[in-house]
Amino acid sequence: MKLNRNVGLLVLAVASIGGAAGVAYAQSTAPATTTTTTAPAHGGHMWHRHHGGGLLVGMTLRATKQLNLTADQQASIKTILTTARAQAKAAHASGQAPVDMAVLGNPGDPNYATALQSAKTLASTRIQSQSELQSQIYNVLTAAQKAQLPTVLATMKAQAQQRRAVWEQRHATGSTGAG
Repeated sequence: MKLNRNVGLLVLAVASIGGAAGVAYAQSTAPATTTTTTAPAHGGHMWHRHHGGGLLVGMTLRATKQLNLTADQQASIKTILTTARAQAKAAHASGQAPVDMAVLGNPGDPNYATALQSAKTLASTRIQSQSELQSQIYNVLTAAQKAQLPTVLATMKAQAQQRRAVWEQRHATGSTGAG
């Protein structure tokens, strides 16, 4: 039985290598085409892209889903997010220069100090705008919802810690589950 599993793994490995070689060959013989893809301004989780905010705003939005918002509150938050998204898009279109990651990754580059300062400024600006957006959303909540928010956030934190502990337990042993 163990021999069959080892042979199966060997066949799978050979097939994977062959498949990768086939893909590499197909890519090398395919005609060259140029395509332009634009990645979202911020990577990460899905809620980043859908809600127009970062970590602060995303956390607040996830918490609001547990606060039984009224339809008016939901509409207000949607308006706040739409406005913020439009402002961010306008700021991006106005020519804010992105940080040159090649320069930022090389402390020996003569432009490193400038790139580092640009990255710091960009990060600070982003945190400030997220904080303001988070405050606007918070101000939509009723007094009762604001009082309930710390409990909701504590529950979310406990659930995240529990998920992390399960993940660490699964990955600490280094086993793949094959027995």
